[in-house]
Amino acid sequence: MKVKAPLVERIKGHIVENPVSFHVPGHKGCGSFMDTGAMDLGGFLQYDLTELPGLDNLHCPGGAIQKAQNLAATAYGVEGTYFLVNGSTAGIIASLLAAALPGDAILVDRGCHSSVYSGLILGRLKPLYIQRPVEETTGIPLSIHPREVEKALGRDKGVKAVIITSPTYYGVCSDIKKIAETAHQKGALLIVDEAHGAHLKFSDALPKSAVDLGADMVIQSAHKTLPAMTQGSWLHIMGSRVDRERLERMLGMFQTTSPSYPIMASLDNARYMMENAGAKHLGEVLGYVRDARHKIDALDKGLFCPDGEYFRSRGSFDFDDTKMLINCAGAGLTGSRLDQDLRERCGVYGELYDAVNWLGIVTVASRREDFERLVGGCVGLKTVPDGDRVLLPSFLKSPVPAAGMDPWEVLDRRLISIDLSRAENRIAGSSIVPYPPGIPLVCPGESFSAGAIRQIRECMDLNIAVKGVKHGQVEVVE
Repeated sequence: MKVKAPLVERIKGHIVENPVSFHVPGHKGCGSFMDTGAMDLGGFLQYDLTELPGLDNLHCPGGAIQKAQNLAATAYGVEGTYFLVNGSTAGIIASLLAAALPGDAILVDRGCHSSVYSGLILGRLKPLYIQRPVEETTGIPLSIHPREVEKALGRDKGVKAVIITSPTYYGVCSDIKKIAETAHQKGALLIVDEAHGAHLKFSDALPKSAVDLGADMVIQSAHKTLPAMTQGSWLHIMGSRVDRERLERMLGMFQTTSPSYPIMASLDNARYMMENAGAKHLGEVLGYVRDARHKIDALDKGLFCPDGEYFRSRGSFDFDDTKMLINCAGAGLTGSRLDQDLRERCGVYGELYDAVNWLGIVTVASRREDFERLVGGCVGLKTVPDGDRVLLPSFLKSPVPAAGMDPWEVLDRRLISIDLSRAENRIAGSSIVPYPPGIPLVCPGESFSAGAIRQIRECMDLNIAVKGVKHGQVEVVE
């Protein structure tokens, strides 16, 4: 009999045995005391187990977990796959620390996730940044060009690794194949944060996954675009450049010693479902997306839905068409206003919004009726008079501030909080990140310029949450 999902099946087998629990977790698989709680968890807690005999151990797998990881590696065509139960954050930090030693230089996509900056600090690494060009109408950052990577690696010798986000939160994909070739020619590893691209492997209609394009380590959030539980992610390795022994040591440090069996089982199950029905369902939802875009574009309300053709025509290498983008600048609305309107009138909740865009994440679990409600919400949308466009904020094109010290040096310094208006020329003690889009304006160790302070205020005026600013104050090195 062919094993479908070994970890899921082993957990089910354990439950069928009706075991008595004198072990953690404390809920004992949903005992009678749980009936007094405020929520009914049903049989779900039976799956929340610990490292019992026969259930394997994430930190030294040799049974069901190892089999499940091997099946995931086979599904993605890679040499090895590690289950991540602390989200992609754990995989990104572990990858950076496996690729470089303290003092080494890392070439960093400035639009990377905040976990990359945590990895730079923890690993005491020196960042060298690449900025992305910005698309003029939507304000969405485009691809990183391989030529820019080549220039940066030519200027700075001895870079140990390059880390790129592809696809981005907005679905923009870079030319990973050429970037990988460039990095390898210069003796650097390529790490790809593919948190939003775990589904790409399962459809020929979508851009290729970095696992097929020469990357050395690829981190994917299965919980973002596959039917897995929140925090469920995996790290894939390809080729012989990765020091697997060091990587596994780092994963052991950054992953909990009490891994969630429901999360791991959901990873096993998600892989099984995608292998068996992923391509079919992705084909269906891509059809729903195309239909919804066409209907929204035809409303004559100043809304438009940029797609892969749009971004490729404006210099982006590729685009993930499962990203349902609505640009609302021409309707005289901010992304925040559109998001609020859709929520309050239609119960439609988007993934993120920015100054002029709304973004919906589409997966194999999306339904035709979901798109019908979204389109219906746009039909009933109240827009402002013709010609009142919302302008793009200047922070989308902000230059990288000057570095006063490396990010890790800040960790050893005393920090104080001061009013943002007094921060000019002071060294930042923490990242200042408008979210969305999540691209840092100032990173730890960089100096606050007058321009950066102006851009931070601009974000706040647009009601964009700015991580690192609290009650009008920011942390700086004393």
